[in-house]
Amino acid sequence: MNTYIRMQLNNMMSYLNGFEQACQMAACEDDGRIDKQERKQLDQIKKACRQFRAELERIAG
Repeated sequence: MNTYIRMQLNNMMSYLNGFEQACQMAACEDDGRIDKQERKQLDQIKKACRQFRAELERIAG
């Protein structure tokens, strides 16, 4: 695989980790706690990130 493409795949996977953490922190920003709706949204975000990460890993081989 092209090393530059592999670097971009690795970069995106790292970005996903930061994105998940940022969403977690954002859910706490307004009132300091995560309510039921925010938890549901976070779960959906985590699921989408897992699926995207799995696809990127498949491509990376």
